[in-house]
Amino acid sequence: MPTAQDRAEQALRKHLPHLAEEPLIPSGNGLDNVTYRAGDVLVRVAIDGEVDAEARLLRVVAAHAPEVAVPAPLFADPDLEVLAYPFLSGTPLLGRSAPAGSAVQLGTFLRQLHSIDLGEVDGLVEPDDADPAEWLVDLEGSPAHLRLLAETVPPPSTRQVLIHNDLGAEHLLSDGTTVTGIIDWSDAALADPALDFARLYRDFGPSFVHQALQAYGGLDHSLPRIEYHARCAALEDLAFGLTTDRPEYADSARRSIAWLFPQ
Repeated sequence: MPTAQDRAEQALRKHLPHLAEEPLIPSGNGLDNVTYRAGDVLVRVAIDGEVDAEARLLRVVAAHAPEVAVPAPLFADPDLEVLAYPFLSGTPLLGRSAPAGSAVQLGTFLRQLHSIDLGEVDGLVEPDDADPAEWLVDLEGSPAHLRLLAETVPPPSTRQVLIHNDLGAEHLLSDGTTVTGIIDWSDAALADPALDFARLYRDFGPSFVHQALQAYGGLDHSLPRIEYHARCAALEDLAFGLTTDRPEYADSARRSIAWLFPQ
């Protein structure tokens, strides 16, 4: 079975032969993807996903939500499951403070994203109508943390919109003055809009999310839902960081847990 790097090299030779001799520089990996940089192009190899559908989704998002840049696909190879796009400027905000004004910027972007007509993404993403209680299945944490979550499970959402579905600091690029891009759309779904604010709440706190919600123009009534999912996501990231030897995730999660779960 070809490795992720083998697939990336094959895809470059096939679609961008002028980059075939460029060294492939590892540029990060997660549960769903392995990413390399070749010159000024990022090559993302899917572990589990449909890159063709994601490429078409990205074109829809770029057309309707211009407030923040998203990857602009150069090619999507469904046989090799490889997607490539020009390098977006900036570095992930994981472990860093969000730049001034980015809450308003992201709130505006999410208003644009969540307003996309679902007919335009029909067949590109799946609905995710999971009951919030399902987030507790197999979730690891202290008995006190899990007990608080069990006591605050919100009811299922009655609204579904197109969401990024993993909008945490690790997927937000910044040059220090603004958010320059939003990456990794492989988990996009039709789901509760509150989910796109949950990881922002986890990573940047309530004041940031209040500003984002003001720019968004609603969802204040969903704050308990946002906080619940933020707490779940913090415990998930702690477990991910510890089990995959990714200290940056574990450290960020510990900082979030310290204030998300008051003594």
